[in-house]
Amino acid sequence: MSKRKQISLLSKLLIMLIMASCWITSNAFAGSVDSSLYLKKTITGSISPKSVVHNGNGVFFAQNMMYRHTVTVYNRSYKKIATIKDKVNPADFGFDQYDFSVRGGPVECAFSHGGKYAWVSNYSLSGGDSTQFVHPGCDNCSGTGKYDSSFLYKIDVATKKIETVIQVGAVPKYVAVSPDDKWVLVTNWSSGDLSIIDTDKEVEVKRLKLGTFPRGIVVDPFSYYAYATVMGSTKLARVNLSDFSVNFIKDVGKGPRHLCISPDGKWLYLTLNSENKIAKIDLETWEVTKLKVGHQPRSMTISKDGKYLYLVNYNDNTFSKISTENFNVLAVTPTKTHPIGVTYDDLKQEVWVACYSGYIQVFKDSMIVAEKIPVDDQLETDLLAVDFEGKASVAQLSNPEEIQEPSDTVVPEVAINESVQEVREMLPVRRMYLDFGKTFSFDEVESKPKAIQKPQNKVMPKIKYKTEVALDQDKSFLVIVGSFGVYENAISMVDIMATKGLKAAYFTKPDKDLNYVFVYASDDLNEAKEWANANISGDTEYWVMHQ
Repeated sequence: MSKRKQISLLSKLLIMLIMASCWITSNAFAGSVDSSLYLKKTITGSISPKSVVHNGNGVFFAQNMMYRHTVTVYNRSYKKIATIKDKVNPADFGFDQYDFSVRGGPVECAFSHGGKYAWVSNYSLSGGDSTQFVHPGCDNCSGTGKYDSSFLYKIDVATKKIETVIQVGAVPKYVAVSPDDKWVLVTNWSSGDLSIIDTDKEVEVKRLKLGTFPRGIVVDPFSYYAYATVMGSTKLARVNLSDFSVNFIKDVGKGPRHLCISPDGKWLYLTLNSENKIAKIDLETWEVTKLKVGHQPRSMTISKDGKYLYLVNYNDNTFSKISTENFNVLAVTPTKTHPIGVTYDDLKQEVWVACYSGYIQVFKDSMIVAEKIPVDDQLETDLLAVDFEGKASVAQLSNPEEIQEPSDTVVPEVAINESVQEVREMLPVRRMYLDFGKTFSFDEVESKPKAIQKPQNKVMPKIKYKTEVALDQDKSFLVIVGSFGVYENAISMVDIMATKGLKAAYFTKPDKDLNYVFVYASDDLNEAKEWANANISGDTEYWVMHQ
């Protein structure tokens, strides 16, 4: 074989490889623009982040709950630049009745005044004597006046110091700031209400009753209306910020959790945790459109131009990229265990994902632009121009002009195969959502598609549990590891617990339309807590339910 023919063969092999990649995109999404999401950095350390939030200026706050009692702060170079402890003396901030040190449990964060200030919610407070803060709320606790109030912290981003603490409701979770910087809004999970903070006065000026388990909040671009999810229902609350009147948007779906709004204020997006879907709401007609995503979609963020949503699928250990225009899934990417929070850096086109298991992962979102490029003056195909930040892109590898003339040495066929394999390894592994849940890997592309094999019945090995416990759901205190609107998800959680060496069972509460998975039962609260602390790993969320 001549040298020129060998080079021509190599060129054609490279082109065929690229065409295969294009085939995946065009067939999966019918010509829609796709993206390549690939991992750039994994951050770990003494963290268990519930959320991660970007201030818009290259500073990222990660809230580490009561497991670490800290907020960790990072820059765009992924370097930790500060650790802010949640311990304060409320008397130093005007609460003379609490003249002792307390600790919170940072949950969520929002920024105001161009990213100058961070407003951080604290799950519950601990500290003082036996009469102080002895009725904390919990993930399954609901009722006005039954549980201890908590605090919202105002933190100066420049100094990393807590400047102000503001008392809000029980188990404050999500925080949002109005675009005019006038209001900070906080959903109080256990007390079932919404705190409205005047940023100038730095006090709560209004408390609005919303219902069982309020969670996500978003404010429209004009600071006219705020929207809040009521996760224990199928409705949203709309709050008029001029007079604080409340109206409800009903029947949006089960378990509404997180909200985003389009930059023009015309579209509302929300995750439906109990339906494994997200919804798109037309704010003029109130028409609701739904899209199937992963299991337990939790937090979500939107790009500055409003074209894309990024949401985490808690039980699938993935996050999804959604086109807002076509309202379809563009890509699904694996993460560490239990992705729970997400934020976006528009400048670097990077997605930061907080995983409860003790990681923050940063993914590059490289926009793929399809363009027609003639090859060998005969073949015309779609090639993908990808930003790989210095790595060879598909377009670079496929440009015939960049193939250097060989030396007189004959190139053996094995060298050609190795070159093709090298190109394959340089291309990103592309994982996409097909048929609502099937993943597709670029590495699995072949010249002929494989026949779909029916799954074989497997004999599951006998599981050796760390502890053999009697799971009696009639006991007074149950250690709960999850609550699900879809019972199949509860069954999946039972299986997940088995892989961790924990025997689990589930039961249904019809009044809440939820299926609870529990791993321990006792008539003694302290015993249940001690067992959970001793046997449940740090990457598993749990709470003790009092029946």
